[in-house]
Amino acid sequence: MRITSFSEFHEVFSGYRRDNRWMFRGQADADWPVVPKAGRHPYKERSDLDYLASWKRKASEFITSKPENDWEWMAIAQHHGLPTRLLDWTYNPLVAAFFSCFSEPEKDAVVYCLLPYWEILPDKAEPGNHDNISKFKPTMVASRIGRQSGLFTAHPDPDEELSKALTDEDKLEVHTISADYKKKMLFELNHYGVNKLTLVGDLDGLSAHMCWILENRRYWSDHDEFMRELIGETSNG
Repeated sequence: MRITSFSEFHEVFSGYRRDNRWMFRGQADADWPVVPKAGRHPYKERSDLDYLASWKRKASEFITSKPENDWEWMAIAQHHGLPTRLLDWTYNPLVAAFFSCFSEPEKDAVVYCLLPYWEILPDKAEPGNHDNISKFKPTMVASRIGRQSGLFTAHPDPDEELSKALTDEDKLEVHTISADYKKKMLFELNHYGVNKLTLVGDLDGLSAHMCWILENRRYWSDHDEFMRELIGETSNG
């Protein structure tokens, strides 16, 4: 379905609430392929498992609580920006909608809805030794992942596009968010508490959220009062 209003969004995604296994991913440009970062240029020229091993050795000095297995190591590396064969998803469609609307304002966005059949069991399969795209929910969850109701899919071949790599047992559905509606949807999501501050929950998120408000201050009817509240000014009168 092509979504052009919040009521349409609610109507579409209400259909998923009776099965909490559905996972959602937003992408800001409908033409972007759905592949992990390790499957994109220039990272795909080298196996992510090779540089993950090097990353682990160097990262050990910064990590106080060591992960229990290589999947947990990979999740932490993904969280901190290393290209891996993991792809970010969320159980919350509002979170997926936010990330689909936050950039590329001239492009139609998409929200992918996936019901995966396969799941990673770390004691049964190691990275590089599984055959199908599988759900992976880490036990060591960074606060940002928790705020975003986040989890991952693990891809045996990082540069193979999602729709081509799924099996007949998996279910994939795709909904488009119109470019004309993306900016307005960010305001509506913010009204219900979904923004960079609540989803990131650190100084980076706070700064990004304040920048967004400053850039869009004219949206609010009493914008001068709104800005005084934002930056902590008090009235002299």
